Amino acid sequence: MKKIGIVLAIVACVALVTGPAWGQDSTKTTTTETKTKTTTTTTTTAAKHQYVGETKCKMCHKAEYESWMTTKHAKAWASLKPEEQKKAECNECHMTGKTASDSILVNVGCESCHGPGSDYKAMNTMKNAKLAAEAGLMPITEETCTRCHNKKSPNFKEFDFNKAKDPAAGGVHKHTPKATKG
Repeated sequence: MKKIGIVLAIVACVALVTGPAWGQDSTKTTTTETKTKTTTTTTTTAAKHQYVGETKCKMCHKAEYESWMTTKHAKAWASLKPEEQKKAECNECHMTGKTASDSILVNVGCESCHGPGSDYKAMNTMKNAKLAAEAGLMPITEETCTRCHNKKSPNFKEFDFNKAKDPAAGGVHKHTPKATKG
């Protein structure tokens, strides 16, 4: 148990120092200053969409969650050696991100592919495809996968998007088709 605590502390430090390489820390704000001869305008905008973690997704997507739990994505963090877990270049593909409360989400969770879920997790949003997309739900494309499954990975194997999305071929989790408005 002590080793897990030490590993998580190291991961937290690495994440805080380097920030997630897949994008900005979703909890940060951006401040922009524009100066002219007579005035200075400061605009502060909060970053969009916070990570919430796969347990929030599981509440409505139990079958997808259980299917995901059987995949390599659900075990991505454990597949790294302890020294690899300290490397930002490994973390960017083996961790999901950080929640607004600074909890680190290890493994390739729902939001690694679907985007941070704080704004689309509500049932009334998820029932409407257009509204969910506007709230940050990302469509899964080949580019979604090749952010990590590419030649920069030291363990890269040829990547076949069609096979990767087919659960029968050992790909990602099963998806339950649902009728949505949009």
